[in-house]
Amino acid sequence: MKITKSIFKLFVLSLVFTSCSNNDEEFPEITGNYKDGIIVSAEGSFKSKDGSISYVNENLNRLATNFIYTGVNNAQLGGLIQSIAFSDTEAYIILNDVNTIIVADRYTFKKITEINTGLANPRYMAISNGKGYVTNWGATNYTTNDDYLAVIDLSTNTLEASTISLSYGVEQIVASNNKLYITHQGAYSSNNIVSVVDLSAGNTVTEIEVNDNPDEIIVDNSGNLIVLCEGNTIYDTTDWSVIGRTTSSISFINTSTKTVTNQIEFADQEKASLMSYENGTIYYYKGADSTLYSIDESATALATSGINTGSIYGMAVKDNKLFTTSYSFTALSKLIVTDLSTKEEIYTAPVGLGASKIYFN
Repeated sequence: MKITKSIFKLFVLSLVFTSCSNNDEEFPEITGNYKDGIIVSAEGSFKSKDGSISYVNENLNRLATNFIYTGVNNAQLGGLIQSIAFSDTEAYIILNDVNTIIVADRYTFKKITEINTGLANPRYMAISNGKGYVTNWGATNYTTNDDYLAVIDLSTNTLEASTISLSYGVEQIVASNNKLYITHQGAYSSNNIVSVVDLSAGNTVTEIEVNDNPDEIIVDNSGNLIVLCEGNTIYDTTDWSVIGRTTSSISFINTSTKTVTNQIEFADQEKASLMSYENGTIYYYKGADSTLYSIDESATALATSGINTGSIYGMAVKDNKLFTTSYSFTALSKLIVTDLSTKEEIYTAPVGLGASKIYFN
C-alpha cells in the first residue's frame, strides 16, 4: 500500500483517540460493511491528493473507522474529495483537483471503475432516471462561458458525449420531478442565478435570479426550493482588502412558477455558509459567531439565538441530531454529534484531515 507518512501518522492517531459516546471503545471495529451509518468525506491537505473517507455506525457507540477506501482497495483515492453522490448501489466520489470520479460499491467502498475523461473542475452530482449529472466549472479559471453538466450513464458508468451548457459558476445540484436545479455560486467570480434544467423537455434551461453567490440548495417537503445565498465579497482592488459584501439571504423558490416567493435577508456584511433541513425546520451556520441557528420554513425573519458549535467545516441534521465536522487542515478533524433537544454533545470522534461533507448511508 502506498501511503504518505503524514497520512500514516493520522491513521495511527485515529486508532488511539477515544470517543465521548456512552459506550467508549479503544479501537474501531473494521467490518468492511458500511451500511446504516454516517459517511464523512475529508478533502485532505492542499495539493497532497490525500482525500479520505470515514465511517461511523448509526448507534454512535464506536469510534470512526477512518481511511475505509484506502483499507479495502490498498490504495489512496489520489485526489481532493469535493463531494460524493450515491445511487442505490454505488458511491460516486468526485475528486475535483484531478478531474476524476471514482466509482465504488456504496456499502463496501470497493472500487468498481473510474471516470477520468470529459471532466473539468467537477463539483457536485445529482441522479435522475438512471443518469448522473455533474456540475463542472470548466477548464479555465476565469472564463465565464465554459461551465457545463457532464452526463453519466449509470448502467455503464461512462460519460455521454453530449453535455449541457450553463452559465458560469455552477455549484450544487439537486434533482426533483424530472428537473435539475443548479446554484451558481460564481466559481472564481460571482453569479446570482439558479438554473433549471427540464429533462422532459429536451434539457431546456431557464434561470431564476436570486441574491449573489447562491450555494446550498434543498428541496423541501413540498417540493419547493430553499437556497442559501452567501453574498459577494467586495475588495479594494488597490490592496485587495475587504471593503464590503452584497446581501446574503435564504431564498425560497416555488418550483411550479419558478419564482422567488420569500427572501429572508441577513444584516449588512453578515452571511451564513452552511445550511441543512429536516421536517420543516431550516438550520443555518454563521461563521462570524460560530453559531448554528434554526427557523421554521414559514418564518419571515432570522433567529436571534442559537447553539455555539465552534468553527465547523461541514454539517448535516438527521433525527433531531446535529452532525458537524471541525475546521482543521493541520490535524485530524472531529465529527461531533449534538442532541438538538438538549443542546449537548453526545458523540465525538476523529475523522479525516479537512473533513467537509456528511452523508447518511
